[in-house]
Amino acid sequence: MASVDELIDAIDNGDERTAQELIEQQPALAIGESLREGILRSATPLHWASHRNMTNLCERLIQSGADTNARRAQWWRTPLAWAADAGCTEAVELLLKDGADVNGDAFGMTTALHAAAQGGSTSGKEDSEAYRRTALLLITHGADINRRATGDRDQTALDDAIRKGNEAVIEVLVEHGGKTTAELRLANQ
Repeated sequence: MASVDELIDAIDNGDERTAQELIEQQPALAIGESLREGILRSATPLHWASHRNMTNLCERLIQSGADTNARRAQWWRTPLAWAADAGCTEAVELLLKDGADVNGDAFGMTTALHAAAQGGSTSGKEDSEAYRRTALLLITHGADINRRATGDRDQTALDDAIRKGNEAVIEVLVEHGGKTTAELRLANQ
């Protein structure tokens, strides 16, 4: 019998065919989580498939019982936030259609919009258009554009985009009324 981590390895390696076969053989793998040590412990196959923009696999996982709002692994981010972090617009759209909470909390009350604003490991510079489309999609589905993260950062998505230099997302946020934390504080005085 295959393990959830074997399914995740197939997804991580881009082997969607093997991943589909594993789910067909063992549908319960769709609701499992990684047992590996480290920051990705407890991540689900849906987190990984969303981050890789494997929409057919995402759909299959959801049909097999995967939770679109699972808060697991690093920073308790949802599959939607993982997809937004990678600029995977198609996966974001699918997850929203299948009930993902556009304003679902992660660590420090960040959301998928914060993840898109941060632009992943490339600060959105690798594929700025994908991050722009992702942010726009989240906004049109009701993302709280001025939601402030808690803790040390106390930042809005616009603060995050500015800090990361994610110009495409800065533009979308400003066009739709996004404010920095400083602007919100001034407005509330």
